[in-house]
Amino acid sequence: MNDRDLESKLKSVRVPERSEDYWEDFPARLRVQLRREQPAVLVRSAWRPRLVWAGGFALAVALLYVGERFHPLQTASDSITKHQQQFRVQVARLESGLQQLMLSPHGMGYLLAEAN
Repeated sequence: MNDRDLESKLKSVRVPERSEDYWEDFPARLRVQLRREQPAVLVRSAWRPRLVWAGGFALAVALLYVGERFHPLQTASDSITKHQQQFRVQVARLESGLQQLMLSPHGMGYLLAEAN
């Protein structure tokens, strides 16, 4: 059956006649029926937001633990201080009589040359 046949069939059917009492009682019957068919309210568990909050809290605790345990800024500061001390020792050796400083692939080294 195509759309035209369906449309012509629907137009050929008469609309049932309703009495005045039917239309006067219609709103009240509709309200009663809507109250009966009211769906029960489903209480949903909010586990997704709780999971997100728990995950964020766990990540924050893990970052605090790593920061407290391994002290990345303190480690970097110690390394800089160590290299600074080594540099000062090297400069002091230069000033104390070494004649030449040699740069090699393994770091700084000194070519010892006695001043004659």
